[in-house]
Amino acid sequence: MADERIVSETVVGSSNPVARYVRGFTDSIKGIGGGFLSILIGFAILYYSVGMKENAGMLAKLPITPTEQVSMTQTGLVKVSGQPVAVSSLVAPKTGEAVLYYKHTTEEFRKVEQMKTEYRTVQKDGQDVQQTVETPYWTDAWVPTNKDEKSVDFKLGQLTIQPQNANKNYNLKNIYNQESPLPAAANPALIMPVTYGGKNVNSYPPTKTREVVVGVPADQTMLVIGETNNGYIRSGDPFIVSNKTDAEVVADVKSAENLKFWLIKGAAWFFIASGLTALFGPIFALLNILPGLGSALNGLVFFVNAIIAAIIVALGSLVIKFWYVFLALMVIGVIWLLVLRMKKTG
Repeated sequence: MADERIVSETVVGSSNPVARYVRGFTDSIKGIGGGFLSILIGFAILYYSVGMKENAGMLAKLPITPTEQVSMTQTGLVKVSGQPVAVSSLVAPKTGEAVLYYKHTTEEFRKVEQMKTEYRTVQKDGQDVQQTVETPYWTDAWVPTNKDEKSVDFKLGQLTIQPQNANKNYNLKNIYNQESPLPAAANPALIMPVTYGGKNVNSYPPTKTREVVVGVPADQTMLVIGETNNGYIRSGDPFIVSNKTDAEVVADVKSAENLKFWLIKGAAWFFIASGLTALFGPIFALLNILPGLGSALNGLVFFVNAIIAAIIVALGSLVIKFWYVFLALMVIGVIWLLVLRMKKTG
């Protein structure tokens, strides 16, 4: 393709079929070390997942304490709820509505250039060359031009809440949302750089703008979970500020913890399954003397190893979590075998 850009090229080795076969075999032997490392990483992730802290159950049991019952000298984790009183005035842009928090964003609608990255191996002068190739394409996108986000301290009874470092679990109100067309650019074919997705990319002139303000109105009931210290709540484990109900907050925490749990278990499973499969790499490489045979068996073996890895993750989680039970069973088993042996020798 004419627009392709070859970013890098690496000579892998000779393109002779025998050389390729030998190279594949030697690479697979090197991969055995990576396989063992992958298995170790999987077990390390598995060990971490068992000790992962879960807050949902604790938060469900933590009662809402009336703010008047929280003394100025009290310390520790509390859950409080009530009508907030802002320490200082904060109003949403464009509307002037009193809020405890707002986020104000402006965006431009543009055509931006993106890159599709591909990796391929080609032959050059009798050598296999691995290329990294980028192909540009154009797509429509809203490009952020400005973002302003602010929150204000507020009081619940005699407690002062400083939410800057909190996990802000908000139901945000759509305060302002306006989309406006722009006059046609003098040179609509002019290409200019913009920042999009954290990168500098090429772009055509914008055709319209959008301005959005979302926030938390100051008259909504607030729920706060955090550590109280000298009449302030500014941190905690966890530290949550929300305009949702207690049940909704607990449900959100439980959902996030469940997602994290399965992502970590999935990562452990993937590393263990990939590591086990890598141990068979030399066998697959040898079988590739018949083109495609080793690759086909590699997929089948990965499927089997995936099942084995799932069993390892399940059993491993139980052993790590209840290690004392398994240790006790092992001790009892050893004692039982010793008793049997003594009876036979007696």
